[in-house]
Amino acid sequence: MLTAVVLLSSMLPSAVDWTSCPVGPTAWFSLRDSLLQLLTTPALLLPLLASLVLLLCATARLGWAWRALLPGLAVLLASLLYSPLTTAGLSDWLDSQMPPPHPPSPGPALAVLVGRGPEIAAATTAQAARLLRQGRVQQIYVSGDTPATAQRLLELGVPPGRISGDSCASTTWENASLTGAWIRHQTAASSLPAIVLITDPWQLPRASRAFERQQLTVFPLAAEPALLPAQRNRLALRESAATLLYGLQGRL
Repeated sequence: MLTAVVLLSSMLPSAVDWTSCPVGPTAWFSLRDSLLQLLTTPALLLPLLASLVLLLCATARLGWAWRALLPGLAVLLASLLYSPLTTAGLSDWLDSQMPPPHPPSPGPALAVLVGRGPEIAAATTAQAARLLRQGRVQQIYVSGDTPATAQRLLELGVPPGRISGDSCASTTWENASLTGAWIRHQTAASSLPAIVLITDPWQLPRASRAFERQQLTVFPLAAEPALLPAQRNRLALRESAATLLYGLQGRL
């Protein structure tokens, strides 16, 4: 993966300020991704849940009627996690976590795109390119993504000198902290630009709060990706779990 990123970054025009990073320790990320994969995949979670409930019933020496009823009931209740109603409810709850709005920015700002995969990048890059053409931002920073996203911006007509980014951030918190460090390296502390933060609607509240913890002025802007209902449900579940975790970690 690192070789592919380095190769792609070497193909970008030299005017694109891009930073590639070596892959660090991945034990925690592998565990995290495995747990999230389990939570967001009904074909994995529901049989495991049924087996666990059946084991508990056997341990408690419940009768066969209970052993037949309780696993099915547990699966039925858990399957509600993957319903459109749950997706809508979690999406509304995530939206309620958005930080209070700031007054309008007096001048051009910096657009920041958060790496979330090619489907979401298709929507965020289109938003960022549009803002640049309208003069509402003067630079675009791609945080924690592959150089393919920078290449897409070039294809949308964004000049190479207006694009910067990195493939270093692997979490939303690192997106915020590494972008904040890059901004401060480029700009005097007394004149930090406002941030137009562009990502999908599910990540946007948590990402906005993480960026504000870097003492940045953030204007959240949701990009609506073209996703299937199952993909939207997966993002709603994933971001709800991540938001709760960030709350426990004191990052919100």
